[in-house]
Amino acid sequence: MLPLLAAALLAACQAEPGKRAEAGADPHQGIDLPPGHPAIALPGGTSAATSASASDHPPVISLDGEGLRLVDPKSGATRPLSFGVDQAQLKLVAEKLKGPAKSGRNEECGSGPLAYLSWDDGLTLYSLDGLFAGWALNERSSAAVPPKTAAKGEPPAKLTTISGVGIGSTRAQLLDSYDAKIEQTTLGTEFNAAGLSGILDGTDAKAKVTNMWSGVNCVFR
Repeated sequence: MLPLLAAALLAACQAEPGKRAEAGADPHQGIDLPPGHPAIALPGGTSAATSASASDHPPVISLDGEGLRLVDPKSGATRPLSFGVDQAQLKLVAEKLKGPAKSGRNEECGSGPLAYLSWDDGLTLYSLDGLFAGWALNERSSAAVPPKTAAKGEPPAKLTTISGVGIGSTRAQLLDSYDAKIEQTTLGTEFNAAGLSGILDGTDAKAKVTNMWSGVNCVFR
């Protein structure tokens, strides 16, 4: 009996990560939390206190050069949703905050086939080999698409970095926030800064950001 029990336990421990994430009750499972940072409640938490907190002050998604970052709008606490998080866990957390995603698979990316989740506000999250690997944002994010968690009477949330740089930001605003390298490439006026990349629609100080991305992407040069 002992050998059979050990084999059963081993099989349970080796279950696929994606299935464990989908079945898990904790939406934060698998998300790194820096020492000293408080947990950030997500909608649909298991406890009454967590659910109430998440409903009143749902975290805001912020763009980051190392993935995404969840920001508590009340306390300002942040929590990374970094590249390398399991794909199923990424989907669970992102859909809790943004609603159902369109999902699919792009077979023609230079880095290999990428699974993706996308929303009408222009955000696309890419996964490679089952792990969160990159994100992209386009001009659709400037449209007024209310997020799933927006409270009544509040303006639609706009996806930006912690520094406030997003689609529609000017070149001057970009350079105020980052030591960005800007050059002409086959994509146009391209910038790179702190793990972020993107395109400007011109070369002067008032030129605006039209696209942003980080990590593994389907960018054809």
